[in-house]
Amino acid sequence: MSRVILKYRNIAHGSMKSIYLEFNPAIHDVKGKVVRYECLNLEIYTNPETLQQEEQNKAIKEVAETIRCKRYLQLVRHDYSFLAKARLDEDFLEYFRLNGDCHGAKYLSSRLHFEKFCKGRYRFKDINASFCERFRLYLLRTKGLQHTKSKLSKNSASAYFNAFLSVVHLAYKDNILSEDYAIMIEKIPWDHDIHKEYLSKAEIKQLASTPYEENPEVYKAGLFSIYTGLRRSDILALRWNNIHQARGRKAYLRICIKKTGAHIQLPLSLAAVRVLGNPLPEGKVFPMLTESILTKHVGRWVMKARIHKHITFHSFRHTFAMQLIDKGIDIYTISALLGHKQVSSTQSYAKISPKKMIEAILRME
Repeated sequence: MSRVILKYRNIAHGSMKSIYLEFNPAIHDVKGKVVRYECLNLEIYTNPETLQQEEQNKAIKEVAETIRCKRYLQLVRHDYSFLAKARLDEDFLEYFRLNGDCHGAKYLSSRLHFEKFCKGRYRFKDINASFCERFRLYLLRTKGLQHTKSKLSKNSASAYFNAFLSVVHLAYKDNILSEDYAIMIEKIPWDHDIHKEYLSKAEIKQLASTPYEENPEVYKAGLFSIYTGLRRSDILALRWNNIHQARGRKAYLRICIKKTGAHIQLPLSLAAVRVLGNPLPEGKVFPMLTESILTKHVGRWVMKARIHKHITFHSFRHTFAMQLIDKGIDIYTISALLGHKQVSSTQSYAKISPKKMIEAILRME
């Protein structure tokens, strides 16, 4: 256990003394950095000349002793939160980069928008509720990052703001911020009524008959998502030991869904098994793919197949759901196959398809 000692250092040509704490032995902050001293920003007169100066010295020493006792109790309880407070002058953007970019494209885009918003420099101590609110309004009004003239979609703004708030919440959990602004600020609501593009049965065949030589794994991953409904994150994390093909039994997939943490066992269709080809004993199924590669190449592949729709990788998951709806599969089964925890999540995919609407009208004739 470290001892906490009050120390004094001459300042102002020796007329004043600055008070600080010494930790002996030294302790470590959340970054593992050795910390031996803590400046208290308290000063006393070296040689008080008046009764008022003596009384001021006495009061300040009492404050310093109170802080020393508090620090000792914190060390006894292994509470090192006071060290994090010293990080308020550090760069929040660097913290955002280290703790956000590893989570993928959404966090990266969120950070790049934030960097643009705050002009490339922002410290922890500058974060407050009103600033978070201004960033929220900025995302609702700004354009995309790729020199586009179109305004950022509401759902993209919602996703980027949620990513920003999650990093702010992490800074609170790390005891850097004293307030959890993530629970104070109104989030940008997700618009579930935005039309989601998906592929028709004919377009699926058209895409499947269009090899993508520039990156064959994009081709395989895209079709596998169409046949299974897997999200991009689960496709990228998929390993060969997640796929089970016992002799005489139908192949199935056993995974933990990254977004929800739910464990599911998903039967695989013959089309899904065929697109994977011969299995390997171990490793990732799509080792050369990343989020950025899929974002870049899915559109090119769709254009090569002469499909004139705005198709993203997530559109493949929606295509899977819509194919099931068109075949009359009930919403609860579709929800289970998509790995949703609640049926309400499935309803955002499962809008009544045009095919079902036509069938309903024909039955009335």
